Amino acid sequence: MAQSSRSVEVPMSQRTEAQYTPTHQYNLGSRVLQPPIYANKTFDQLQLNEIRSVSLAAHQFREGEFIPTGFFNKVNPALFKLPAKEVDWSYDKRRTAQQILPCLHLGPWSCLAERGWLNQDGFSLLLAIRDRRLAVARLVSGEKAAADLNILADSVDIQDYQELITALPQTIYRINKHIASSAPSGLSGSTEKKVLVFCETGNGSSVLVVVAYLMVMFDLDAARALQVVQSQRFCTDVSESATQMLLAFEAIIKAKRDVERARRASSMDVTVHSKKRSNDRDIYETGVDEYMALDQDRRPLAPFQDRPAY
Repeated sequence: MAQSSRSVEVPMSQRTEAQYTPTHQYNLGSRVLQPPIYANKTFDQLQLNEIRSVSLAAHQFREGEFIPTGFFNKVNPALFKLPAKEVDWSYDKRRTAQQILPCLHLGPWSCLAERGWLNQDGFSLLLAIRDRRLAVARLVSGEKAAADLNILADSVDIQDYQELITALPQTIYRINKHIASSAPSGLSGSTEKKVLVFCETGNGSSVLVVVAYLMVMFDLDAARALQVVQSQRFCTDVSESATQMLLAFEAIIKAKRDVERARRASSMDVTVHSKKRSNDRDIYETGVDEYMALDQDRRPLAPFQDRPAY
């Protein structure tokens, strides 16, 4: 019995009837893998105490993009203090929320059942990050808990990571707008603001929002921001596609920083140039005034004089 031979596909450029010949040797090679963003560092090696404090001078984006106008004049800097140590993690803590910043917590939807804890800790906004299908079914919502506690609830409804990365700037702005608000909320009527970001498990899309928030507000790369979050909520689950989304967002905000730096440098150049022109004009006008003063002190010189009589 004759063995069947499999046909081998020949590249078009190597066929006898090809009009062109290759100038380089090509091969399939191996797939270039994206290096993991998980940093092999201890918590102390993150050196969070050396990160610049959140302030107008340190913020590298235009007001109105991630923060409302006048944001830093309205918020307490103590609300943006990074963790001093990692959490002593135990498995049962996955059902509770963890503080990432004094003004920002991360947790699962189930923790909203603890109304007493929500009220005692002073939460003022319950922000759900959920799949659109859950939104249609009115699941993973903070509306009922918010109504019971006289606080606010909101949601970011997405279909996939592409929609999430598009929604991140507005979501970060939404969080900051709330933190800067002075409207009283809660059963105590407190004006101090605190946001709980949650998803169904507290380990999925809500993690990405909090990581992105740290990247923007503290000028952190994706790896460092993710490790900060994982140091407080160890059970976070970041898939390969989620990793790619964070790296894409890192590239986006880097480009935004570059654009804003260029804009500020251009604005500074215009200011310096205008000031120089103003100084030159002042010098010119001062010189003119000095010459006029000399002319006023000079004795008049008539173009003619009387002919002397002989």
